[in-house]
Amino acid sequence: MPVRRKRSVQYQRRCAGWIVFLPLLWMLSGCSTVPRSDAFRTLRPLPTAPSDRADRAVLSAFFTASGIALTPAEVDEIIPARSPSGRLDRNALRRIARRHNRLVWVLQADETHLWEELKRNHPLLLYLPAPSPGRQTAALSIPLSWDRTTGRLTLLDGSGATYDLPASDFFARREEWKHAALRLVPPREFGRMRPTLEQKQLMADFWYHQGAYRRAAALYKQTEEESDSSAATVEALCGRGNSLVQQKRYTAAIALFRQALALEPDNADVLNNLAYALLCGNGGLMEALRYSTRAVEQAPGNPLFLETLGTLHLRLGDGETAARLLEQAWARALRHPDSVQRAIMEQLIRAWFAAGRTDLAWQVADHRRRTHPSHPLPKDIVASFPSLRNPPAPLE
Repeated sequence: MPVRRKRSVQYQRRCAGWIVFLPLLWMLSGCSTVPRSDAFRTLRPLPTAPSDRADRAVLSAFFTASGIALTPAEVDEIIPARSPSGRLDRNALRRIARRHNRLVWVLQADETHLWEELKRNHPLLLYLPAPSPGRQTAALSIPLSWDRTTGRLTLLDGSGATYDLPASDFFARREEWKHAALRLVPPREFGRMRPTLEQKQLMADFWYHQGAYRRAAALYKQTEEESDSSAATVEALCGRGNSLVQQKRYTAAIALFRQALALEPDNADVLNNLAYALLCGNGGLMEALRYSTRAVEQAPGNPLFLETLGTLHLRLGDGETAARLLEQAWARALRHPDSVQRAIMEQLIRAWFAAGRTDLAWQVADHRRRTHPSHPLPKDIVASFPSLRNPPAPLE
């Protein structure tokens, strides 16, 4: 019995805190005063996030309403301070969602789906182009409520304001924007949904980046079998191939990449994937070099393609060319994940060694250990520079 009294007191304290906080949420949402009915559905009040830009505040609110508190650094990754208002980095969005065990789900925000998503209290993020004469550009928006009796929607838009919009205007948006909506979905919900082919592809990508390569490969195979588009088939083949590469099943991966290349001979991603699989699987290095060179010619600024080509030249004994290509890859990888930057730097150290420039190899190695201290350098690099085992000297 004493334990039950203790829990009751804690429960009362929590309730008291919410009673104090609820009026603030009621004022922020602007939509709690409408009575509940079968003709009215609303999202629960959305918290706001302090920000110097309204679009970043809307993004933070979207994640917070989905149970995720973004750090300022994560917000800056998705919407860099220098980017135009409302312009988000979709790759960063997916990467950070995966970091928090969420999948960025693409779904329709039409009359049927929006009604159901509000019923389930699922926050959506979408672009709303020119919702009124005073708004000239597309803005990030979150639908907050929909009153079918009055025929009006309440939204939180990229200007940071809550405002009403006739439902007829909302659903009559330009066709290319009409169904564009994003939701953050926990992986466990996937089995209860009826995903489209595109959503299955996104889910396969999610499992791939989580390291569940067999599960990802099964979904890629499913999308490949269901697809009637060559582009979707190529994407599924590459997904399966990349999953096999992660499992070190290079021969099977090479066969899939060759199938994809037969469908799209000039696809730079396929060319690079095939070159990388040949490189890792001890296939024909000269064949891999041809594919890798073609990939870089089509996308000269891609750091992953440059890394593959540089590594091939390193394997072939051309340290100077390898170092030049890896320097370019490093310079273009600053907005890529840390794991990509580390891999490029480590290959660059080896390339400078191969070119006989131990002074430059040391500079990169010292920079690598200072910028990524929690990730030890590979053993072969530490063996070349035993002093790397010691703490770095303070910079003057």
